[in-house]
Amino acid sequence: SFPIYEIEPEQQQVLEEILKSNGIIITPEGIEPLVRYSMACPALPTCGLAITESERALPSIIERIRVLLDKLGLQQEHFVIRMTGCPNGCARPYMAELGFVGSAPEKYQVWLGGSPNQTRLARVYENKMPIQELESFLEPIFVYFKTERQAKESFGDFCDRIGFDAIRDHCHSNQPTPMSTNSENGLVNEAVAAEPVKKTVSTQNRRHRIRVRDELHQRIKEAAAKQGKTMTDLAAEALEAYLEKIS
Repeated sequence: SFPIYEIEPEQQQVLEEILKSNGIIITPEGIEPLVRYSMACPALPTCGLAITESERALPSIIERIRVLLDKLGLQQEHFVIRMTGCPNGCARPYMAELGFVGSAPEKYQVWLGGSPNQTRLARVYENKMPIQELESFLEPIFVYFKTERQAKESFGDFCDRIGFDAIRDHCHSNQPTPMSTNSENGLVNEAVAAEPVKKTVSTQNRRHRIRVRDELHQRIKEAAAKQGKTMTDLAAEALEAYLEKIS
C-alpha cells in the first residue's frame, strides 16, 4: 500500500474511480483477509541478516494456505500471519497466530498461539519446517482446529487453549492428504482425491493441561524420548500408576 497526499476533497471521487478502473483495491474490506492481516519483512535479497525468503515468498505461502483452508471446508477462516527471514523478527512473528521465522535456507520455525489482537505472545511449535512441507504440516492442525474449536474461537486462541502436546498427539495419529506443489512458484497444483483421515475427540475426553516445574518437564521429556512415547502418554501412565498405588 502507499499513501497519496495533498488531494483536494473535490478530486477524491475522480481519483477513486481512476484507481478502481485500473483494478486497484482502495478499501481494506476488499482485500483477501489472509493478505490483509499478514506481514513480512523484506529479507532476501536486500537484508544482510536474512537466512531465507520472506516478503517475496509470503504471497505464495498465503495462497497455499488459502487453498488448504478451502479444501478443509474453512473458506471463511482467516488469522494473523507473519513471516520473517531471520530470528530478529522485524515483522513481529512472535505475536502472530501463525508465525514463520527463517531458521535455515527454505526452513522456518513455526510459532502458534498468538491472539488475533496481538496481546498474547505466540510460542515456538516447530524449529525447522521445510517450506515444501507446508501443506502436510498444517493440514492435521487445521483439521483439529475445525473439529475441536469452541464457538467463534480464533485459530490462535484455539492453539493456546488446547496446548501443543494435544496438537502433536493429534498430528501424530492423523496423516494428511498428499498435495503436489509447483517447485517454481510454490503454489499447489492438485490435491490427491483421497479423503483425509479425521479423528473426532469427544469434549468429555479432552486432555487438560497441568503445569509442572521446569526441571520435572525436562525429566519427562528425556524419559519419553528414551521410551519412544509422547510426553502426554508417559505423564498419563505415571499419574495412573501413582493414583492406583495410593488408592
